[in-house]
Amino acid sequence: MAQKFYVNPDGSYCGSLIDIDPEDAADEKYRYATEVASPPPSGDARQIWDGDSWLPLPDLPIVLYPVDLWSRMTDDEAAQVEAAMTTQPIRVQNIFKYASSYRSDHELWPLLETMATGLFGAERAAEILSAS
Repeated sequence: MAQKFYVNPDGSYCGSLIDIDPEDAADEKYRYATEVASPPPSGDARQIWDGDSWLPLPDLPIVLYPVDLWSRMTDDEAAQVEAAMTTQPIRVQNIFKYASSYRSDHELWPLLETMATGLFGAERAAEILSAS
């Protein structure tokens, strides 16, 4: 059996075929696929082929759940955050108050980082804002 690996024209990994030519595959994703020597070394299909080699995986956004954010803070730190939040517009306050998670790829993450760093310093802010 000969297993061959394929990428789409955009370089995204589409999978492998065993003893089947791409044009004979039932799955349309292989129609315009190009054969490559190996699958992504990470085993993660988000890795992109640049025509010569696999690019590094993109950084995943930090996801922080409110329960972890608030659990990591002391009562005094939590009170400081609450006080600082009152200076923000109501819309921003409500986003933070009712969010099911905080993500580093969200437009308001820099505000959370700036606030935590300003209140507690970079090292403590990094501890509080680390991924859940």
